[in-house]
Amino acid sequence: MAVAAFFICFAATGAKAQTRVKISVSTANEVAVRAVSPAPMRSWSFRNAYAGALGLAERIEQFHADGARKLATGEFRSETGAKEIEYVVRLTRPSPASVAQVSWLTEDHGFLMFADLLPQEFATVSVEFSLPAGWTVFAAGNPESISEPEDAVFFVGRSARKVSRKELDCFISGSWAFKDSVALNAAARVMEKYLALTGFKLPRRPVVMIAPLPVATGVTKWRAQTRGSTVVLLMDPQAQIANWKGQLEIIFTHEVLHLWVPNALRLQGDYDWFFEGFTMYTALLTALHLKAINFKEYVDTLARVYDSYLSYPHDLSLIEASERRWTNPWPVVYDKGMLVAFLYDLMLRKQSAGKATLANRYRELFSRPAGLNEGLAEGNEVIIRLLGSSPAAGEFVKKYIEGSQELELEPALNELRTDKPGVLNSLGYR
Repeated sequence: MAVAAFFICFAATGAKAQTRVKISVSTANEVAVRAVSPAPMRSWSFRNAYAGALGLAERIEQFHADGARKLATGEFRSETGAKEIEYVVRLTRPSPASVAQVSWLTEDHGFLMFADLLPQEFATVSVEFSLPAGWTVFAAGNPESISEPEDAVFFVGRSARKVSRKELDCFISGSWAFKDSVALNAAARVMEKYLALTGFKLPRRPVVMIAPLPVATGVTKWRAQTRGSTVVLLMDPQAQIANWKGQLEIIFTHEVLHLWVPNALRLQGDYDWFFEGFTMYTALLTALHLKAINFKEYVDTLARVYDSYLSYPHDLSLIEASERRWTNPWPVVYDKGMLVAFLYDLMLRKQSAGKATLANRYRELFSRPAGLNEGLAEGNEVIIRLLGSSPAAGEFVKKYIEGSQELELEPALNELRTDKPGVLNSLGYR
């Protein structure tokens, strides 16, 4: 990389006191960080794990602050207190599993994520970038102040371009077999579906960032994650995809819903079964509505997930599985969560002759200010109360969400496989 040549600054003017951060990029292997706090601090701790990626704090090197000493990996303390700190983050090569969750750089581009670059004590920051010649930086909006640093994602590099619609920005790097407008329109179509689903307008303008995978695996075609108002999508440019428009829509049906659930829900606790498992099912149903898949593919997908579910023990409730999501070797949160969402949706359709669906619950969830504005409500309590709002639904929740009763999907899947118009019409699928 060339020597840093210019600065890009998201600075505060007339804002409340905040930590000023300077990020300097000169090589693909490290990032230098200098931070000045408005008041002296005595301790700094760096996150060591994020979404299954481990050892993040081990990358922090050359940490310096007046009177500071290292207590443990990623933990530093100063007895006298210090306003200014400096350190280097050694960016190791990401694994295929963690590439969308952690900061990394190549010779041409990369992603910088404050969740693994900054101390967790920093509540509000302004950031200045020193980048190599020809590089620029993209982010969700152009904030004078970053009030939630853990959600901040920055796309840096050369030759990235921007395409926009009224409700969405898309930053794209690399050469693809589809036009930039195809990706933008695919994300926008999905966003329109979820705005209708929730009835809730996102508080911040979302951004989609698309770039090539930095690691070639020969197997992994794409990785994605949604953090704050940003959807990150990393793909293999060599992937053989017959219908890129449909593939992008399928990817976005899952990731874009995370802009709402859980990111726009100010709920606390481990309710991953809902914001992952139920999101997987809702994404599948949305792909069907968008005609990215047909009804047979919808049923076949549920059957494949059911086969996966049957291959491991069923001794955990969804509540317990969420608490152990990153230590349990089985994908209970995803598989069982998705299948429970399907059975719950089917139950509502049958009880109402197709007039009520899981979509009604999403609208009710986003109409509850206690779940959106206070930031104090416990996610499991709010959502279980919502899903179990009738006696039959309450019994369903006790068995399959709070309890560990084994799922039996074959009767439901066989019923849908008959593909009789009368049955599908009566359930509201057509």
